[in-house]
Amino acid sequence: HMAANESIENILSDFRKSLQEDGGDIEFVDAVKGVVMVKLTRTTVPVTFSKFLREHKTREGIGCGKCRIPTSTIIKVLEAELKLKVPGITRVQVVK
Repeated sequence: HMAANESIENILSDFRKSLQEDGGDIEFVDAVKGVVMVKLTRTTVPVTFSKFLREHKTREGIGCGKCRIPTSTIIKVLEAELKLKVPGITRVQVVK
């Protein structure tokens, strides 16, 4: 179980780098029965200049270049990445 948390933290730390460049942040809270809980700080950088979107090559849920990245887009990318690399992960949930 600890090993899974370690992989989750490693994946999240990669994520944090690009999110922090976009003025946001993400932190790992807990993982319970395949659900990864994270705290998310919204990014401030407009979509056009987003390092996160470039790095993760997604345009999902993006309506306009001047908007901020929707939280759901960040979570979808993270969820896909975690499911791929950590066995047993079913979803990512944002907690306050």
